[in-house]
This record gives sequence, structure tokens and C-alpha cells, in this order.
Amino acid sequence: MLADGAMSRGRVSRRGRVLAGAGIGVLAWVVPPGLVDEVVAGCRERRLRSLPSRFGVYFVLGLCLFSYLPYGQVVRELTAGLEAGLAAAGWQVPASTALTGVRRRVGEGPLESLFGRVCPAVPPGREEWSHLCGLLAVAWDGTTVDVQDTAANAAAFGRPGTRRKPAGGGPGGAAFPQLRMVALVACGTRALLGAAFGPARGKDTGERHLAGSLLGRLGPGMLVLADRNFYGYPLWNAAAGTGADLLWRVKSSMRLPVIRELPDGSWLARVSDPRAVRARTVRNGTRRRRGSRLPPDTGAVPGITVRVIEFTLTVTTAAGARTERYRLITTLADWRACPAADLAAGYAWRWAIETGFAEFKTWLRGPGRRLRGKTPDLARQELWAYLIIYQAIRALIARAAAGPGLDPDRISFTAALRAARRTITTARTSMTAALAQAEAEITATLNPLRQARTCVRAVKKTRSPYPSRNTRPAPIAHHAAYTLTITPPPATTQTPAHQPKQPPRQPRNPP
Repeated sequence: MLADGAMSRGRVSRRGRVLAGAGIGVLAWVVPPGLVDEVVAGCRERRLRSLPSRFGVYFVLGLCLFSYLPYGQVVRELTAGLEAGLAAAGWQVPASTALTGVRRRVGEGPLESLFGRVCPAVPPGREEWSHLCGLLAVAWDGTTVDVQDTAANAAAFGRPGTRRKPAGGGPGGAAFPQLRMVALVACGTRALLGAAFGPARGKDTGERHLAGSLLGRLGPGMLVLADRNFYGYPLWNAAAGTGADLLWRVKSSMRLPVIRELPDGSWLARVSDPRAVRARTVRNGTRRRRGSRLPPDTGAVPGITVRVIEFTLTVTTAAGARTERYRLITTLADWRACPAADLAAGYAWRWAIETGFAEFKTWLRGPGRRLRGKTPDLARQELWAYLIIYQAIRALIARAAAGPGLDPDRISFTAALRAARRTITTARTSMTAALAQAEAEITATLNPLRQARTCVRAVKKTRSPYPSRNTRPAPIAHHAAYTLTITPPPATTQTPAHQPKQPPRQPRNPP
């Protein structure tokens, strides 16, 4: 039934009153009707509605929970158990156009607000599997999501392009427009702490720009992990200014001169502000070209001191061994409290967000599926809904793991997803019984403690430049053993405090 507050904001038909009982099963424990009514407060029912706004929100969430079903079948799943009351009210499953209309009426704002409300629903955890060197391990990374190939979506989001596939609508361009998303997750629970998304192409659409909008989610007591594409002097300073500690991978070409070696194999390095360095270079060049008698500017430029950890990771499988070099920089300068070996091994926790993206894009949405919205606002609305459903499932997993004291990694995401889909009618009668049913089901078959594995980056499409499962003779997946070796800093060289003088100008001798 509709809440009294919702009833006072507009007139709802008898059919709408019955339809307000539709829900998303046990996941309504995270997204209760009262919370939905709060976020749709601006969607006033100005006339008698057979499809109230609360149902509209749950319908959008249902599209993501049952991503493999068409509109009409999703409505039947959400209203399971209400058939008698709806039939008595003379209600039939609306056409797809009517359901699209209620989506437009709800808009994307309530779903975005709802996502902000459910982000704190999952506790980050206090166990060893959630903390690294006493800090809550979090990670951010980016991904892209395909949307429907319409002119409106292509104009709003753009089509990604490569050297062989130009961007835009020309021949050889990407098949579908894309949204670019950056998410922040807690590595232990893989729960979302924040997310931001925007067009895949255009100005200020990169991962660093989107990560800047998540700085408000960082704070003291966190250790932020990031891959080498996120480092930039402004973003690093902004993230460190939040009070959070950072452990980011950087490119091997980055210049990190040794200031002081540390006993654990790491070292301290000075990173100058690149803008200040460029400005000084331009200033000295201008003086030289004008023949100024002033000496070159050799004063100190603004910069930061970071701790550098360099190591090699050797992966040994039945097919042989492969070694890769890693270089990390961190704000954790105390080598006693945070040894280099612990931080180097802990960087692997960053893959928690990659696993979360796989759960969202492959198991929840479905491989190869695109967002259903044919307009930019409906596409963004649906992506917020996917993030809400993902977070609700993660909350269910955390609740089930907390009882027996399990690591959430032991609980299968797909098992929790299937269990949630089977509680549509049970949760309407008793949420307590639905929670108990779901918890018992997902803890009955835990993930085994698997041996370390590696999987070669390969795809099934033979047109891809990557190895194919059909064309690669050797097995793609292997059990693996990992060996981590800390690399000491290079030999310290004396860096002059001034720039070298220009060689004397040679006389212009005739040829």
C-alpha cells in the first residue's frame, strides 16, 4: 500500500494502490518503499495514476534484476502474487510504450539520489580481508558500458574509436555509443563507495576527470589503490589532500630520482610540479633567445616527496614463467609500519574492482547486452539502477557472511543474484523469512578455496588481434605460482643544482 505521505501528494487509482505492493523481493531490505517514496517526492501524481511513481522506480530496478526479460515479463515478475487483486481492479500488463512513459516521468534524478542513499548500506568491514597495513583498502578504476545505437545516444555519449576504428559514425567506427564510468569500491566487500559516469568521448571525459568527482568519498583511514593510467600530479595532490593514503602504480618512464634509500628496498623520491618545471624551462629559453645577461633560473620548484616501491612479479605455470616489472608510489613513508613487501603484495587487491566490474557487466547485466534506454536520460537512469541492484546484492552477501564470520569472497555473486530473484513473493509476506531463505541458500554452496590461477587475455572472436580460444593450441587457464622480488633503487647519481650551461656559439664558417 502507498504511504500516507505519498497519498497526500497526488491521487492514485485503485489499480495503483494494488500495484504499489510490487517490489524487488529481498533486495527491498536495502531499497525499502519508504526510501523510494522520499526520492520520488518531486514526481507529483497530478492526475489519477494506474502506474504510480513508486512502481516506476521498482520497475526500472526490476529491468536490471531481470535483465534478460522484456518489459512485460519484468512487470509480471514484480507483481507475482498480486494477480488476484490486479484482476479484480481490471488491470492488465501495460504496453511497452506506457512503461517507457513511466520511466520518463520518473527520470534519472530519483535513481541517482537513491544510489547515494544505498552506498552506505554495506559496512566496509574490520577484518584482515578488508584492511592493508591497518587502512581500509579501496580502489577506483574505469570501464565502459554500451548503450543503444540511436542518434541521440551517439550525439550525447560519442562512439569510441581506435587507430584502426575511427571514432564517430563513419565506416569502421565502433558499433555502439558508450558511457564511461569510474567506480570506487571497498576491496574487501567489493561494495560501491561511489560512482561517476559521462560520455566516452569529448572534452573532460577521461577516467582522471571522473575520478576527480569521487574525491569527496575519500577520507582518513583509507588506502586508495589505482593503476598506472590514473597518476597525474593534480589528481594525486587532490586525493592526498582528502586525508586518504595512496598506493598507485606509475609508468616505468616516470623520473623518480633517489633522495634516500630505505632499509626495506624502497626509496624516497622528489616529484616536481610539471607545470612549474615547464614554466621555468620556457622562462630560461626566452632569456637565452633574447640574449639576456641574467643567469638561468635554478631555483627550487614546488613538488612532493613520495616513497617508491619497485618489484618484479614472476608468474610460473605449466606453460612456463612470465615476469613483469611494477613501480608503485605511495604516501606511506614509514617503512617499519608498512614494509615494501606488504604493500607490493597488497597492490593485488586492486583486482577486486575488476572482479566487481565482471559481476556487474557479465553476471548481472549479461554478456553482450546493452542498456535498453534509447535516449541519454533513460540510459543514465538505467545505469544508476544497475549500480543500485549491484549494491543491494553486495549488502545481502555481506549480511550472509557476517553471521558465520566468513570472508565475502567465499560467497558466490551469481548464487546471491539467483536467490534474490526467487524471493519476490516471500518478501512481500515476510521480509525476515525472505532474508533467512536467501542467506541459507547462498551460504549452502560456498566458493572453494582455490589455488592461485592466471588467465591469458584472450577472446573468442577470431577477428580480434588477441589469441582465440579456437586458434590457441595451448590451454588458456593455468594454475600459477607467484614470486615477488623487491628491486632496490638504482645507483644514486649526483644531480647538479643548476642547469648545464649552453655550449659556446660556434662561428658560422663558410662551407
